[in-house]
Amino acid sequence: MSGSPRSEQFDDIYFAVEDGLEETKHVFLAGNGLPGRWEGRDDFTIAETGFGTGLNFLSVWECFERTAAPHQKLNFISFEKYPLSAAQIAEYLGHWNPQIGKYLARLVEVYPPRVTGWHKIRVTERVTLLLIFDEVNRAFPELDHPVDAWFLDGHAPAKNPDMWSDLVFASMKRLSAPDATIATFTAAGIVKRGLASAGFKVTKCRGFGRKRDMLTGVQMEGMAQREKPALKSVAVIGGGLAGTSAAYALKQAGLEVTIFEAVRIAEGASGNPVGLFNPRFSAKRSVDSDLYGSAYALAVRTFKTLEDIDYTRSGSVHLVTDEDKRAKFSALLENWGWHPDHLVHLDQAQASEVAGVSVPCDALYLPDAGSVSPQKLCAAYAKDIPVRIEEVRMLSYAGTQWDVNGNLFDAVVIANGAECLKFAQTRDLPVSTVRGQISYAPATPVTEKLKTNLCYGGYCSPALGGVHVIGSTFQPWLTETSLREEDHERIVSGFEAAVPALAGEMRVEGGRAALRVASKDRSSIGGRVGAEFPHLYISTAHGSHGLLTSLVIAEQIASEITGLPQALPGAVLKHLSPARFRK
Repeated sequence: MSGSPRSEQFDDIYFAVEDGLEETKHVFLAGNGLPGRWEGRDDFTIAETGFGTGLNFLSVWECFERTAAPHQKLNFISFEKYPLSAAQIAEYLGHWNPQIGKYLARLVEVYPPRVTGWHKIRVTERVTLLLIFDEVNRAFPELDHPVDAWFLDGHAPAKNPDMWSDLVFASMKRLSAPDATIATFTAAGIVKRGLASAGFKVTKCRGFGRKRDMLTGVQMEGMAQREKPALKSVAVIGGGLAGTSAAYALKQAGLEVTIFEAVRIAEGASGNPVGLFNPRFSAKRSVDSDLYGSAYALAVRTFKTLEDIDYTRSGSVHLVTDEDKRAKFSALLENWGWHPDHLVHLDQAQASEVAGVSVPCDALYLPDAGSVSPQKLCAAYAKDIPVRIEEVRMLSYAGTQWDVNGNLFDAVVIANGAECLKFAQTRDLPVSTVRGQISYAPATPVTEKLKTNLCYGGYCSPALGGVHVIGSTFQPWLTETSLREEDHERIVSGFEAAVPALAGEMRVEGGRAALRVASKDRSSIGGRVGAEFPHLYISTAHGSHGLLTSLVIAEQIASEITGLPQALPGAVLKHLSPARFRK
């Protein structure tokens, strides 16, 4: 690489290639008194405006690993509206491979898709990165986690004024822990005044290199100290996607987990042999799109790391089958803010080429989408976690712990679908079952050319093990799970209407029907059951998108139990909370 990397949006360099790493150490580490300030702390949280190349994060991580005690943990929260690609980061920071090469390689490995959303990344057992791809003034009010040190690094105020807004400074005041510090490369008056309004005692000091001055500061007010929960053992009730993903996330967070399942792992709707993963589409940015952006990106990152789950990254072609869908997809492309690497419009010829078969219309294309076996995914999530095959009929709180079939646990996650209604604590939730049937059709010489998932209201997978999976019915009025021939006919006729080029090719040989769980408002339910029930959580009502929502809600529950930064924006957490149904 020649010259310093430059932001196209702000016509400003990210750093000077000759001494950018030394500048980071001088301005942000030394400016915040690091590593000294995390000495003796069990955990330490840094928040940054402007992730850029990730150089600041890598420098802090290297310093933390070198100086912190083995039990200490680092949380790093960073906002970025215009994320670079992993390849760009690797190129731009390769200059410092001798100093931070192994950290850079790990960041590139876990870096999320450039999808608008909150990306909580467990970088190591001791280091967590919450990378928020969004406009800072939209995202900052959604954060609710105490911050010990601030890195203000979002290009100069003259070039990027939105990064230095009154809202940003007000959010810093709201989130700053007692004695929080701040450092920034600029000494602009607008920044100095903003920091003073946020309760910081500001000091102008020597900048780095040709920059004469920079600012540091100490919070003189600060939020009340939060008590971090000291929980170790968790019971998860349910062995489907909701339960096993919760157990997986909790174990990854270092907790002792036991699964209670009445029959066997992946017995119900989670037992399907193939499940396609796609976000739920909406025209506008909303809590729903924010949920699905984060959930989709997390699934894409997670599934590729798990073994024996029949993971395929085939991509998904979403056909524009009518004018309503055309309007929705057009608005979505404008409003969601996903990078074209991950969501793009294709004309009819392009869509046909990508799909491998002739399709009758244009489409949206998600190259990172694909499929897994939900049944095998549950098994992978539950690997090395104790599973007790026994029904749990009631839950009681015994002083400071929950009694689950005579065993005591610090926390409980209810994740047994509609069976949550049998517990006194969750019996009033408005959940019900929805029957869904899928059909299996052996591939033919014509259909085996299909290379991607096709989505058109229904869906069809490419041939997996020589068989296409086509689905699905949506029948809230039915509760039986025996196969219905009329449903197979309806599924195939819907497919043929959407893809006439493959009419007459799909001959059904078997299928599966199961009962999914949905809530009254068709959104998942996840989070704390209620303030009156200490350390009791729920994950249910995932409907037809359980591959995505179950995993991100699992991460959020693990964050709440361990006191880590949240995995989703505050408005999304409200949207998911069981409390939304209480009057």
